[in-house]
Amino acid sequence: MLTRELPKYLSLILFALLWAPCWRSASAQDDALIPRLGETKAEFEARSQGLARPLSSDPILVTIPADPQGHFYVEPAINGTPLRMMIDTGASLVFLSRQDARRAGINPASADFTTRAATANGVVMVAPIILKEITIEGVVVNNVPAAVLPDDKLQMGLLGMSFLSKLSHFEVAHGRLVLKQ
Repeated sequence: MLTRELPKYLSLILFALLWAPCWRSASAQDDALIPRLGETKAEFEARSQGLARPLSSDPILVTIPADPQGHFYVEPAINGTPLRMMIDTGASLVFLSRQDARRAGINPASADFTTRAATANGVVMVAPIILKEITIEGVVVNNVPAAVLPDDKLQMGLLGMSFLSKLSHFEVAHGRLVLKQ
């Protein structure tokens, strides 16, 4: 019985050996498109572009304690201007009050308020902008999508996901928010 089945098994083995290089190359291509576990953003981008792994440097970590209500307040420099803001993982963008925007040298005209944004207080028209730089204790993020709200529509600026998603990692645990770049 084994002799009758042997040609079938040999043909399956031959088929697998012939197609294995194709599977391997497709797998290698697919692997280049997704980050590996523990891989930093810089390492992933270098690997995706076929470049050498960047020199390892110690990551910059910033730990922010929660206030008694569980909120995380920071004083980032927005385009070099220090402001007081709250980190909000529920906000899709960084939102600035018009007053904070003016302090940071951003003064949108009334005609610039062209985009609708859903906020906790309802839908408002905002002025979309790109912030050149946001710095928090050594963590520096460039070219951050943001929006300016009209006068009296926002008491304090919000650092939303357009900032947080540019970090290599952030985590909330044990009453602390850790930012990692």
